[in-house]
Amino acid sequence: MEYKKIIENARSDRMQEAVEACAKLLLTHDVNELKMNDIADECEIGVASLYRYFGTKATLVIKAGSLLWKSVRSLFDGVFECDYYKEKDGLGRITELMKVFKVLYISHQDFLRFVDSFDRYIIGEEVTPEDMEEYRRSVLDFYPLLEDAYTTGVKDGSLRPDIDFKLMYLSLTHALMLMSEKFSRGAVFEGENEHAEQELDFIINMAIDHLRS
Repeated sequence: MEYKKIIENARSDRMQEAVEACAKLLLTHDVNELKMNDIADECEIGVASLYRYFGTKATLVIKAGSLLWKSVRSLFDGVFECDYYKEKDGLGRITELMKVFKVLYISHQDFLRFVDSFDRYIIGEEVTPEDMEEYRRSVLDFYPLLEDAYTTGVKDGSLRPDIDFKLMYLSLTHALMLMSEKFSRGAVFEGENEHAEQELDFIINMAIDHLRS
């Protein structure tokens, strides 16, 4: 039985290599234009093996996309556990957390372009909610931090208690991500993105003012 375990472990390692290679390519390629052959060449795995491992391109792309979201989340590991953050009241914590959207726009536009490309690609694919579950969890991984900050703010009196916070979070996240994705694609006409950072700040500040007690 030991040899079977060795073979299974090797297969798992090769699958992970393929997911990582796909994630790398997703930061530089439009998802619709990315081919399984491109991924096979990147990870030096036969294209037939990729289909045997994952079944479809969509399955591989979803796993790679989940990895990218987790990688972005890991960039902030430790930041929101430090004393600087914990010593703030709820309003201060929410304010710090909102800065993540601006950081993504300033430093990770390749990731934002991927999100835009992924959304357009996956809508045209026949995928089930079960297929998307890992990706969904990765996207929402940031939410508990914001919810905890809001709960803290309600308790310390710095934030309003009469808010449907999840609805506000979804509305704000969609607005900021869509704006950031648009800006990351580049300007359609001269000067269109001249005040991109200020526009993001404007939306963030409106949300904070709405939450403020």
